[in-house]
Amino acid sequence: MKNRTFAAFLCLLCIFMLCTVFAHAADRATLFIGDSEWENDSLLPFIETEGKMLLPASAFSALGKIKLTRSDTLGSLLFERDGAFLSYNLNFGTSLDENGVASKVNIYRYGGEIYLEPQPICEKFDLRFESEFAPDGYLAARISNSESTHSFSELLNAYSESGKQDIPFLYNPTGKTMAGAFTHPILLVPSPQNMALAINAVGNHRITFALAPDDIASYAKLIPTVYAKGHAVVYYMDSSLNSDTEAFRSSMARANEYLFSLVGVTSRVYVSAERYERIPKIPGYFAKACNIHLVVDDLRNNQMINFALYDSPNRGIYNFSLASDRQTRSYYSYFFNQFDRFEALRSMPLTESSSIN
Repeated sequence: MKNRTFAAFLCLLCIFMLCTVFAHAADRATLFIGDSEWENDSLLPFIETEGKMLLPASAFSALGKIKLTRSDTLGSLLFERDGAFLSYNLNFGTSLDENGVASKVNIYRYGGEIYLEPQPICEKFDLRFESEFAPDGYLAARISNSESTHSFSELLNAYSESGKQDIPFLYNPTGKTMAGAFTHPILLVPSPQNMALAINAVGNHRITFALAPDDIASYAKLIPTVYAKGHAVVYYMDSSLNSDTEAFRSSMARANEYLFSLVGVTSRVYVSAERYERIPKIPGYFAKACNIHLVVDDLRNNQMINFALYDSPNRGIYNFSLASDRQTRSYYSYFFNQFDRFEALRSMPLTESSSIN
């Protein structure tokens, strides 16, 4: 009897794991490694911007037995395999290989990850990079080696309008990319208690938590959940810190060490309530302005909601903050229901490449 009970438990556990896997598959893949989607695609996707195609550095370590070593302290990123290596200097934007050949390179950051143009790495380690539009109109990319068994076109043709297919992990969910804009809801220095409740109150909308860097340890229990749900942490620059940018930079550096120890990412974005032109600029970090602050009365006022979600984006202002107190949170549901009425509007966390206003 005990054996049958245990077997039934294992069966249920397997079913749960399969449900979890296919729930992840509902996220449309942008990057493929060989014949499979990149396992971290939901957090670190393929990015096309300003005519450049960029891939997360960590994706290369999933293919071709390439060893990746990264040191934020030393400012270096090293790819190596079978005696060949390619070393990136993150501070100076240069690369060096085992033959002493140095090159100038572009280095980007997104979601705490280093993003690079793939061609030099592919040439060094005999990999293939390709990009192609899927039948549903999405642009996807792949890196592969001689062990791949499917062409990229075959993988992308596995998508179907119905969302059903034969190959696991490759299907086209409902909803298409459309013209529109990303806005960036921000919670400025919420208390840990308010932050925990806000995570649940925003539903599927992705937001940003701007925290005082010196207080990062107070949020240790919540930060993994923040990133697991697709949100992000940035740093808040109080106006009183404007005159001592070096101290603030040191605080962000210490906070990043702590953040990296918790979730393996760092943040290079800081937010101020000042106008953008008045925010002190700190080398290595990206300043963002947030001048629209919505409290409880604003979230139940359709005129204010339209101002934040329609008028402001039309004027190039995409950042706004939400108060996190209990009364304001009680109107999050109404606010985001109104938000969803704007079909071409999406909420996204702040990143290095997001709007400055």
